[in-house]
Amino acid sequence: MSIRPQYTAKVSHQYKQETQHRKVRYSVEENLLAYPDILNVFLEWRLKQSVRSIATFESVMHEDYQFPLFDIRTAEIREDWGQRNPLLESGRQAKILGMAKTFNIKLIEPISVDYIVDEDAFIIRDGGGRAHAAFMNGIYKIPAIVRIISSAEESRELFVTQDKNAASISGYDKFLQYLADPTSNYHNKSCDTFAISRSSGICLHHSQKSKSNPLVEGIGTLQRIINSCGGDQKGTKWGKKSAPNLVKSIDILKNCFPNNDEFPVSVLYALTAFVEVSKHRIPSGEKGLNRLIDFVNLVKASSAELEDINNWVRVLKFDSSNHYDTYGASALMKKWNEVFKNANKGRKPADFYSFVKWDDWEIESASNKIFSFARDPSLYS
Repeated sequence: MSIRPQYTAKVSHQYKQETQHRKVRYSVEENLLAYPDILNVFLEWRLKQSVRSIATFESVMHEDYQFPLFDIRTAEIREDWGQRNPLLESGRQAKILGMAKTFNIKLIEPISVDYIVDEDAFIIRDGGGRAHAAFMNGIYKIPAIVRIISSAEESRELFVTQDKNAASISGYDKFLQYLADPTSNYHNKSCDTFAISRSSGICLHHSQKSKSNPLVEGIGTLQRIINSCGGDQKGTKWGKKSAPNLVKSIDILKNCFPNNDEFPVSVLYALTAFVEVSKHRIPSGEKGLNRLIDFVNLVKASSAELEDINNWVRVLKFDSSNHYDTYGASALMKKWNEVFKNANKGRKPADFYSFVKWDDWEIESASNKIFSFARDPSLYS
């Protein structure tokens, strides 16, 4: 028996690295077997129900307006062509399980299927959830619109631009397709995001998260961090960004919260903005990094609530999604003044780099716009 290739479309090596831990090509039946929990929950539920038969789609169609029925057993889902796994996200699993339990053939809309001429193959582009819910109920022929496509590029384009699903397609799903396609206008942006996540030791999807590889969820916000205060030289274009401030911030968080397998992107945005604001006011190199680590540890220790990083946004009051950077940086500047209130007191060695004390006008300025404050010679003279 020949082994089916994992990737059937031309994709970038970065895409292969990001998806190497799981299958990207499978049938509906194979996918349900790969996620046995959802199928077992459904089967246990069905056993407890009274006799419940579901009519076929043919039985409810008007004889003059028969909609074509498609056998979902003959189709695949190929993520490298622009499909997504409807069982990969826990929220989607719950939705599909609910759909399967209340399956009503009069409410199911047609799915969209792409036909690959060169392979004589069908792939489910839109409606994977509906197909899984039908399959669990033993309904294999369902209404479908089958379109002929010429290439994986066309299938991906249909996936990311279709009006019906535009709001529900996750940022991670779009990111994967842009990462896969070297001709996409967003390919360089996705490649930089991928490379920075790898170099800093974070992951972008919950299926990969661990204490050594914590999750930062929110691709769009992460890309804003990289672009706005990541620390690259002004004018650096996507395709050449390395985001040193962001990498440093992740290093700090991993050092201070070693047992976390996830970091809120909001806190990461605030800390990265603070690193940008303060980089000329603290020592350079390892000494400066250690000072920032000490700072975050002191913030963490300053109250019971702040021991949990998930409370930082609320307790420090930078809970506006459009201002995680500005409000976050200014909140951390205030906290810096608090935890290092007595840091400059007492006798110090001749080469001591004093701890900055943020003036009110500086904190106010940072709350409106993120920029690096000029060096203050009095701190190290």
